[in-house]
Amino acid sequence: MPQHMKRRIIAGIAALGLTASLAACASGDPLGGNGSADLGSLTIGSQGFAESDILAQLYGQALAAKGYKIDYAPSIGSRETFIPALQDGSIDLIPDYAGNLLYGADPKATATSTVDVMAALPAVLEPLGLVVSDAAQAEDSDALVVTKEFAAANKLESIGDLKPIAKDITIGANTEFEGRSYGRSGLEKIYGVTGWKFKAIDDYGGPGTLSDLLKGNIQVADIYTTTPSIKQNDLVVLKDPLNMIAAQNVVPLFNKDSYSVAIANVVNQVSNRLTTAELMDLNEISAGDSKPSPEKVAKDWLTKMGLL
Repeated sequence: MPQHMKRRIIAGIAALGLTASLAACASGDPLGGNGSADLGSLTIGSQGFAESDILAQLYGQALAAKGYKIDYAPSIGSRETFIPALQDGSIDLIPDYAGNLLYGADPKATATSTVDVMAALPAVLEPLGLVVSDAAQAEDSDALVVTKEFAAANKLESIGDLKPIAKDITIGANTEFEGRSYGRSGLEKIYGVTGWKFKAIDDYGGPGTLSDLLKGNIQVADIYTTTPSIKQNDLVVLKDPLNMIAAQNVVPLFNKDSYSVAIANVVNQVSNRLTTAELMDLNEISAGDSKPSPEKVAKDWLTKMGLL
């Protein structure tokens, strides 16, 4: 299993007994200034996979441009490592994913939509001394994906459209997919999709899953929404209007003692411009032949967005 997927999916935070809440999300006018002031120091962590490294650089470079001194602590690992690092002040900020953060902190949580997940986070993060600012539109979440041809032939737009053809399809995903809330039970309960076959492909939507989908060995694949292969192969992500799959919007997670409205205003400028398509493009650039550094990928995007 790829390490970055382990770190995102394993709910290591549960061992910490988390039951916490987020302070009110900051909003307001972006922080002014030209980067000449010395506004203090922040250490920004990342989880140890390329997307997290890029996100850390996006936050850090935007803050540095406003006058903050930024240090980076890359490759910290999973929540069981970076939550204590936030709490003891080893790091001040790290990019995370809203649904995983909520469910890791509270395994009994039931919220799935972006609005509900973000509304539930305050009660889970506050006792931990943690806070998040605005969620980005960008999500890196599980998605049920089909080829463009299969979607057209079967008039597929959303997950519920699979119901009439369910007995004739095979879904390819990691072994644990069947038992997840958005696996067999969720598909049946929420969308009435029953009778489908399952093929275990343990590469988290990677090359093996893609190959089987393109060859027709499977008709539906579980592939993360920011995976470049979706765009590169013109795949169709089936809509999830009933929020079967919990929202995984990118969120900046702070030690609350490091959080301020001024800092949040800067970070929110990044979040407010970051879409799923933009994040997919950043991942594609990062994995390209030239293998640019996360620093360069982030700098180029921030410059394009007028944030540097």
